[in-house]
Amino acid sequence: MGTKIKAKFIGGCKSCGEEWNVGDDIYYQKDPKAICASKECFEDQGGKFTPFKSQSTLSSYKQPIITKLPDVEVSDEVKKITEYWDQFFLVAHHKTKAVYPDEDVNGDRFGQIRSKMMDQLMALIRMVKE
Repeated sequence: MGTKIKAKFIGGCKSCGEEWNVGDDIYYQKDPKAICASKECFEDQGGKFTPFKSQSTLSSYKQPIITKLPDVEVSDEVKKITEYWDQFFLVAHHKTKAVYPDEDVNGDRFGQIRSKMMDQLMALIRMVKE
C-alpha cells in the first residue's frame, strides 16, 4: 500500500513528467512501484493510497499489551459455547474471503469485516431459534 511522504530527493515522475523538490509531498508505493506528486498519476501507475499514521500512533503499536487472565475453572457449558464460536469464526472468515477476495486476511479491515460477519451470523441464529 502506498502513502504520502516528503520527498528526500529532487525527482520527477517517469509517467507524467511532474517534478518535485526535496520536502514536497509525493505519493509513494514500493510494490508495485508507483511514485508521483499527483495522486491521480500515482493511482494510474497501480498505487493504492493509504493515509500514513503519525509516529506517535506507530509507537503505541510497539508497546506490549499485558494480559491478566483470571484463575477460574471453565465449565463444560462454556466450553461448548466456545466450540460454536470457533465454528462461527471459521465460517465468517471463509465467507469474508469469498465476498472480499482482494482484502489481506491479516489486515485490520479484513478483521473488522469478519467481525461484522460474525455478528450477522449470530443474529441470524437467534432469529432461527425464535
